[in-house]
Parts: sequence; structure tokens; C-alpha cells
Amino acid sequence: MSIKEKERLLLGDFDMLPDWNDKYNYIMDMGIELPLLSDDEKNDGNIVKGCQSASWLKVAQRDGKLYFKGDSEAILGKGVIAMLLNLLNGASAEEIADYDFGLVDNIDLPNHLSPTRKMGLESIMKRIHELAEGFTKN
Repeated sequence: MSIKEKERLLLGDFDMLPDWNDKYNYIMDMGIELPLLSDDEKNDGNIVKGCQSASWLKVAQRDGKLYFKGDSEAILGKGVIAMLLNLLNGASAEEIADYDFGLVDNIDLPNHLSPTRKMGLESIMKRIHELAEGFTKN
């Protein structure tokens, strides 16, 4: 399934949620299901700079597709990471590098975050792009 197809499915899920408390809970529930990173993976090389709470991202390539792992000390941050990784895992580096994170704007997430959380969201999206772009140059 393409990123855009996954995005449409997630948008449908968010459209069914009546208010932002429900949407926050949905995002946090995604974080609960995110596989844990080992303590060894929570290192300086994987840390996402600019997040209010410590957050980590790492990526591996298999069969021409990228697969991310991530974690955060904050449950909302962890949920945001899970939401984005569910969307992007299994796509090519080029697809991910070109993705505009339309889901984030379409659900109006930035306008429902504190300024520091919004900055963390932007840092996570930027780091995902950086990691993907690193594989487009190979």
C-alpha cells in the first residue's frame, strides 16, 4: 500500500473521532503499540534533536524499502512517531524523502499542540526526511 493510500485510511479514522480528546487518545494508543527500542538503540546517533522529551529514530533498508523504529519518553511523542512510522514503513527512500506529511496538516495536528510539542513534531518530520534522503544518495 502506498503512503497516500495509508494516509487516506488514517484520515478516515481521524474523521470518525468527534473531538481532539479522542484524537489525542487515538494517537497515544498508537504509541502504546509501538515496539520498544532497546537501551542500546537509544543512543546519541538516533536521538531527534529539537524534541521537548527525548525521542529517537533509526532506519534500516531491506529489499529497497525503508523501515523505521522509534521511541519517545513522552506518550504523545511516542504516538506521533508511531503514527508516522505506520504511514511510512515499507516505502522507498525516494517516496519518504518526497512525502509532504500532508496527514499532519489534514488532521490539523500542529494547531492542537503546544509550541514546544509543535517544534518536536517538526523535528521528527525533518529527521525522517534526513534519514530517507541518506538512502537516496546510495
